[in-house]
Amino acid sequence: MKIKCIAIDDEPLALRKIHDYILRVGYLNLMAEFDNGLEALEYLKNNEVDLIFLDIQMEELTGIQMIEALSKKPKIILTTAYDEYAIKGYELDVSDYLLKPIAFQRFLKACEKIHESLIEEKLQKEHTPDSATEISDNKAYFFVKDGNKTRKINFNDIVFVEGMKDYLQICTENEKVMTLLSFKKLEEALPANNFIRIHKSYLISIEHIESIERNHVIINDNRLPIGDSFKKDFFDKINSNKLN
Repeated sequence: MKIKCIAIDDEPLALRKIHDYILRVGYLNLMAEFDNGLEALEYLKNNEVDLIFLDIQMEELTGIQMIEALSKKPKIILTTAYDEYAIKGYELDVSDYLLKPIAFQRFLKACEKIHESLIEEKLQKEHTPDSATEISDNKAYFFVKDGNKTRKINFNDIVFVEGMKDYLQICTENEKVMTLLSFKKLEEALPANNFIRIHKSYLISIEHIESIERNHVIINDNRLPIGDSFKKDFFDKINSNKLN
């Protein structure tokens, strides 16, 4: 994956060093370089980049002021000779902070971190139910990121899903897959007639229900609670399929 980047520094020697470092990293694509932030802001109005190498101490517009002026923030690596700006930089959610004089190994480490982050974001975007769900008469599936792998999950294989803070654990008959995903995105992808939320932490496959015992669902030998706010919708769906 190529990373489109620009470099901004009002010191010619410092800008040249960043320029040379960028050229040494194969996945970095230097789109432009600037000696002031105002010109860079004009460039960014019409051009999208993935990464900005940005000096803090500049005369016309400081790096901090430039970050605050950006409507859409790409990844940003701050470069400066003054380490007292580090806290302010991190308050603005920059990706990294390089103290001048910058060693190439430190520069490379910062770039590697961003490279990995952008690849993960790209995979997450491509393989979440928003964009990677395919449905046909007898086949439906999506892809999710699971650690270093991208996993294919068939709808019919899902027994239940458990929420764990920012992650979901998708439990099938044979395995458990942990992925960074919200219930909302998952529910939008799954067919509503086959799946239902029974608790803030659980979504289940109706086809895999073994029995219902008062306020619990038994599913694949797991006893899952039915939350109060989910009871009505759940029992309405169950009752609509009862024969007696």
